Amino acid sequence: MKKIAFILNGKNKKKEKIIKELNTVFKGDYQLAFPASEYPGHATALAAKAADEGYSYIISIGGDGSLNEVVNGIMQAKNKDNQLNVKVGVLPYGTGNDFIKTIKSPETFEGLKTLIDTDSSKPIDLGLVNFIDHSGKESSRYFINITDIGIGGEAVQKLGKYTKALGSDINYFLAIFDTFLSYRNQPLRAVAEEFTFEGKVKNFVVANGKYYGSGLGVAPDAEVDDGKFAIVILAEATLFEFMKFSVLFRKCERLTHPQIIYYSTKEVKIDSLSTPQLIDMDGEFIGSSPLTLKVIPKTLSFIC
Repeated sequence: MKKIAFILNGKNKKKEKIIKELNTVFKGDYQLAFPASEYPGHATALAAKAADEGYSYIISIGGDGSLNEVVNGIMQAKNKDNQLNVKVGVLPYGTGNDFIKTIKSPETFEGLKTLIDTDSSKPIDLGLVNFIDHSGKESSRYFINITDIGIGGEAVQKLGKYTKALGSDINYFLAIFDTFLSYRNQPLRAVAEEFTFEGKVKNFVVANGKYYGSGLGVAPDAEVDDGKFAIVILAEATLFEFMKFSVLFRKCERLTHPQIIYYSTKEVKIDSLSTPQLIDMDGEFIGSSPLTLKVIPKTLSFIC
C-alpha cells in the first residue's frame, strides 16, 4: 500500500472539492491523508510529521511558497531513513507556480497518479541558505527554486496589496514594476570560488530552477540536478530596459547585455555594502542579508 500525504492550505476555498476529487482518483491500494496548514510555517511541521509517520509520497497542493515549506519539513524529519525514502510532488494551486515550469511535473490529479503508480521521479538539488531572519537572528533554510535579493525581496512584500482577481502574472508584474520605480540600486559584494563581484545591483538571483516572478525565465542555464547554482545579476538597468527584459525573460533565453551578468557556482556569500537587503526565497520574504548559499546536491527525490 502506498502512503500519500497531500498537504493543503487550510484557507483554500476549494479544499473540500480537492479532497473529494483526490479520493475519487486515488482509489485502490492507497492510504491517503489530507493535513491542512493553518498558519505560515505550519506546512513545514505537517510535512515533517508525515515523513516521520512513514508516508513515502508527500504532495504539496499550493504554490512555490507552500512547496518550500513542505521541502523544509521533509529535511527536518527526525526519522532520517524515512526522509531518504520520501518522494515529493506538487499540484499547482498557488499564486506563484514557477518551479513546475522547470521540473515539468503534472498539473492534474490523474497525471500525478500515473507518475506515482509508475514510480517516476528523479533526485534533485536543494539550496541551503544561512541568513538573518525577521527577528534579527541567524537562521538557515532550504530552497528548491530561486533565492534573490534586491527588488525581488521588496516586490514580494507588495504582492498582498493587489487583488487576486488580476491573476498571478499581472500581480507579479505590477509588484516588480512598482518596486522598480522606487528602488535604488544597492551596493553588494558576492564572493565564490569561481568569481568575485562588487557593485550596485537591482537584483541578484541565485537559481536552482529557471523561472520566478510568475513565468520570468531569468535563469536559462539553471538545472535542478547539476550540483550548481545559476547566478544572474541584474545590475543598473533603466526602466525601459527592465520592460524589455521582462518580455525577453519569458522566452527563458540568455540575454546579451552589459547590465546582465551570468555565473555558476556551488556556493556564494553575499554581503550588502550599505543597509541589509531583503531576501525573496521561493516567492516569500524570509529575512535579510548577509547570506551564504550552498548547493546540497541530489538530496531530494521529486515526482516528475
